[in-house]
Amino acid sequence: MKSRSFRRMIFKRSVNVFITIFGIITLNFLLIQAMPGDPILNMVPRDPKLDPAVKWALVEKFNLNDTLFERYITYLKNTFTLEWGISYMSSTREVVDIMADDLRWTILLIGTSTFFTFVIGIAVGAYAAYRRGGAFDLASTGMGLFFYGMPIFWFAIILQLLFNSYPMGMDWWPQLPSGDYYDTVTYGTQLRWDTGLILSILEHLILPALTLSIGSFAGVALVMRSSLIDVMTDDYIVTAKAKGLTDFQVLRYHALPNGMPPMIALIAMSIAFIIGGAYQIEYVFNYPGIGYRTLNAIWSLDFPILQFVVVVGGVAVVLANFVADLILVYIDPRIKLA
Repeated sequence: MKSRSFRRMIFKRSVNVFITIFGIITLNFLLIQAMPGDPILNMVPRDPKLDPAVKWALVEKFNLNDTLFERYITYLKNTFTLEWGISYMSSTREVVDIMADDLRWTILLIGTSTFFTFVIGIAVGAYAAYRRGGAFDLASTGMGLFFYGMPIFWFAIILQLLFNSYPMGMDWWPQLPSGDYYDTVTYGTQLRWDTGLILSILEHLILPALTLSIGSFAGVALVMRSSLIDVMTDDYIVTAKAKGLTDFQVLRYHALPNGMPPMIALIAMSIAFIIGGAYQIEYVFNYPGIGYRTLNAIWSLDFPILQFVVVVGGVAVVLANFVADLILVYIDPRIKLA
């Protein structure tokens, strides 16, 4: 019976996922098409003597003279066949090729930041619950609330100022690079993997990843602390302590496993926040990933790039929440299969 209910739940939520994704795709098209401005004006020189044939050739090339409905049908067909077209700004390069180059660096940034966000957040939240009411609990909660409410781009600027100059004349202060993925002057644009290049990539990753991790871990720590404090008052925790288990054993083997379900849901919901934060971080630190490319595409009205980014980001968030639902049902039998 449970297996049948589980399959029914998967089917219902799969249908909801499909409807949501289709809604994202449609809304994405309508919002981007409604953006003010003419992208053709950004593609041609601002010369009053320019031959109008040049402009009309670009209009024909990108099908900008089609009706809105015709463009929507073409957009749907290209979306489901993964043919995202040509970037307006490059005029020759496919959107998929451009974004594939940027995606690896954004995945490196987001992956590194997400790992440290949840490792640090879970550890800090668990220890704060373990030492509830103590100095560590008060300090970590206060710092968590501060970083939780702090604009992440402001924090990025502060770290950039601190580690790209010698504050107050402190010559011993560490300096970290800000800009690009690695030292392109030394290693060029053709990647030849060696120890020096890897170290350069890691050195350029420190500030963006540190900023995004610190700006994101606070919410994880606060939720973990709250979840464990609720769990620590349950009867089976009292029973475990009565059996002679140490506080650490109770926390490790009884409280943590039962306090994790809220964290699974938080991880899925945090993906959207981390992706959005990564866009700001990439722009502040001049780290050319998808976020950096997206903001430049907004200024230049590069619709194919924007459509790709919004759809892929929206689908990633929807699928992450769908997977989190399945994991929660699997690890916590108390959740109803509805």
